[in-house]
Amino acid sequence: MINFLKNVINQATGLDSTSIIIAVGAATFFFGFGAGALYNYYLILTNSPIVSTLRTSLTFKSAIFGDGIILPIINMTAAYFLIKNRKYRTKTILVYSFISGFVVLAYFHITQAVKGLVNWAMPSPWHWNLLGLWHAIYMYSVASFISYFYFTSIKSAIKEKKIPLQLILVTIGMITFFILLDLDYR
Repeated sequence: MINFLKNVINQATGLDSTSIIIAVGAATFFFGFGAGALYNYYLILTNSPIVSTLRTSLTFKSAIFGDGIILPIINMTAAYFLIKNRKYRTKTILVYSFISGFVVLAYFHITQAVKGLVNWAMPSPWHWNLLGLWHAIYMYSVASFISYFYFTSIKSAIKEKKIPLQLILVTIGMITFFILLDLDYR
């Protein structure tokens, strides 16, 4: 798995940094918000009962503003930092990031199920549908990527004895996203 990712990264480095950063933002927007919003819109047009009985992505501020705006900006900021600070990236950090991504995913999905926070991706506690699987894969990817950024930027901060600006910006963005998430589920 690590060799596969290494090959993907090596091939991607043929692109200029700006293209990679824009691609990260576009992918985050599409997989986190765009595809779900299009599906949500389709369900509205077809008068699907899902829209009238369950909350869908277009009813969540954390989806519209968080997945649609904040997370793409966070991931672009993280990508910029990771590209500029290759010397701090290691295989160990990558492995810890994948583990951390899984822990974050498990925490949120277990909490959602235990608290009975149903929506169109989890219509009843502990039962996720295909949309739930889509979101879980997206969430795992983003949580792992952001973990990779945090581990790498913390290593940089320790070595350089200076907190990177990107670490501060990403943290502010994540706090804002979690506030929106909390407001959606109150």
